[in-house]
Amino acid sequence: MSQVLFFDYSKGRNPLGGVHALLDKSGFVEMIPNSGSVAIKLHMGELGNIRYIRPVFVREIVDIVRDRGGRPFLFETVASYPGERDTKQKYLNTAVKNGFAEATVGAPVVITDDEDKQEIIPISNRINDCELEQAKVPSLLLESPCILVVSHVKGHDLTGFGGALKNVGMGCVSSETKRAQHFVNMPQFNNSDCDGCGKCIESCPTDAIKLVNETVEREVSECISCGTCLFRCPLHCWVWPAGSKEKLQVYMAHVASAVLSEYKGRIGFVNFVQDVVPHCDCAAPSGQPVVQDVGIVFSFDPVAVDKASLDLVDRAPIIPGSTSVTPPDLLGKMHQTDSLVQLVTAEKLGIGTLKYEMVTI
Repeated sequence: MSQVLFFDYSKGRNPLGGVHALLDKSGFVEMIPNSGSVAIKLHMGELGNIRYIRPVFVREIVDIVRDRGGRPFLFETVASYPGERDTKQKYLNTAVKNGFAEATVGAPVVITDDEDKQEIIPISNRINDCELEQAKVPSLLLESPCILVVSHVKGHDLTGFGGALKNVGMGCVSSETKRAQHFVNMPQFNNSDCDGCGKCIESCPTDAIKLVNETVEREVSECISCGTCLFRCPLHCWVWPAGSKEKLQVYMAHVASAVLSEYKGRIGFVNFVQDVVPHCDCAAPSGQPVVQDVGIVFSFDPVAVDKASLDLVDRAPIIPGSTSVTPPDLLGKMHQTDSLVQLVTAEKLGIGTLKYEMVTI
């Protein structure tokens, strides 16, 4: 059974003090290497998204690391789909606009892409029909002696919810590895309702979709599984394949397991259970919150910290009018999937446990 520390917002205490309390009580501050680098892994939000982790919290974490003698830097990888984060420069520009710059958070912002040095990690322990053979991880991250994974708990169209496990399995790898996971989610075309408007063709970033003899066709080898066609089709002719959301979670858990098995430093996980919206930080907009803000949780176990976060969401008061579904697995039900698949798979792979003891501080 893993320990999860919980700072409860309902007690009316300063949330910034809660960050201090969690990192102190857990002992994480004692792990910060003197003069060593500390990677703060987080998602800095798509341009137009307003529900990502607020920079004031990140600045507090940076200050704690610096006070302990560490050299913090914010770390992220480029997105694998079109938007304002699919290149280093675009992501850096977006980060600044969203409040993440060295002048504001007190630490450099480092974005990597597939051109940076990568470590290839074989995925040898495969279960639940996972076909992934390897993951590519930026060497810069693996070489850091200490990592703090800072995650915003929210819903996700494909995985039900996103937390620490997704922050590692999808956020800590190359675009190539991200696309390999999303390959199982390649949208399928249902031409029964198609009127040939061409919006999917116009929006496809790789020109993989064409109109042939008045029929929409896709070149699978050119598709990057970004889902742009699905989101742009006004008639919903593109659909997620049955069972693909659960399979993506299985793949993501395997990649997270590979990353964590290769990492030789010290790592902790902080989840912010606030601004719990239906969609990911990569969506703009990501929707309105579905439950009241809950608090912050910390653990050295990514599975336990995510399970505790989901349980807290399920116990939180639902904001009237925000959703018609009810717990358990509120966020999973909102996206027609079982969001525990990723956690159950991760537990089977040995990177954490669903059983936890929650200690309120």
